[in-house]
Parts: sequence; structure tokens; C-alpha cells
Amino acid sequence: MNKRTQQMTLSAMFMAFGVLFPMLFHGLGLGSIFLPMFWPVAAAAFFLDAPLAIAVALLAPVLSSMITGMPPVSPPILQVMMAELFFLAAATSLFYTRTRWGIFWPLLIGLLLSRIVLFLTVIALAPLLGLPPTMFSVTMVVQGMPGVVAILILLPIVMNRIKHEPVFSLRK
Repeated sequence: MNKRTQQMTLSAMFMAFGVLFPMLFHGLGLGSIFLPMFWPVAAAAFFLDAPLAIAVALLAPVLSSMITGMPPVSPPILQVMMAELFFLAAATSLFYTRTRWGIFWPLLIGLLLSRIVLFLTVIALAPLLGLPPTMFSVTMVVQGMPGVVAILILLPIVMNRIKHEPVFSLRK
């Protein structure tokens, strides 16, 4: 399989996981706690070239919203999530390809940046929605911390197990 075909196939797979994981997690009542859409986007940042990883980050929530209604467009959860996932994919992908830090550190930087983007976006939007900005922003960030920790622990383990499979040959 040539690289372009592989990249497009993996992009489609990660977008599908971006729809399926949230359905599963929300069905179990664990959606906003374990950040199910972050998992396939973070993985995509390691396997895809940066532009395709960013495309997955932007298109997966839109596709999920169109198919399942989650994340909702109003209140603007979809837009906030797109911003978070954009920075997660961009930072993780760029730090992974431009440094020799392995998997954990680029992932940590991407997740921290996505949490900062969430905080700043929610602090800006909260007054428009009649919510207390600081308290709501902190609550949103803290609510997803179990997911951040789980991603930081489990995703590198999974990545190290599958990175040698031919279909998943890492791009670094």
C-alpha cells in the first residue's frame, strides 16, 4: 500500500473511531469524563502527517455531531471541542515529528495545550451563556482530567504495541 493510500485509510479509520468512541462512552455515562473523541485524534497525530491529523481533529466532531447530535452545536460545545482537538492534533504531531521525545512528551504537551484552549475558550464564552466564567472554566477542565490521565497512561502503551504493525507503521 502506498503512503497516500495508507494515510487516507488511517484518516477514515480515526474519523470513524471519533464517532464510535463517544457513542460507546456516552452510552456508559463516561463521555465528558474520559474524553472519548480525544483518543482517536491523539492517536492520529502519531500515525498521520500533521495536515491529515488536523483534518481528523476538525472533521470527526462535525461528523459525530451530524450523525449523533453530539457534540451539540448549541450551546457551542462542538466549536469548543474543535478548537481543543485542533491544538491537540497540531501540537502532538509537530512535537512528535520535530523532536526525539518519544510518545509521552508530545502527547502531554498536546493535552495540556488542549486544556488551556478549553479554559480560555470557556472563560470567554461563559458570560455569553450567563455562566460564571472562572468557576465554569475550571470545572470543565477538571471534569476531563481522568480522561487526560487515562490517555497519558494507556495510549503510549497501545502505541508501542501496534506501531510495528505494517498498516500502522509510524511516520517518524
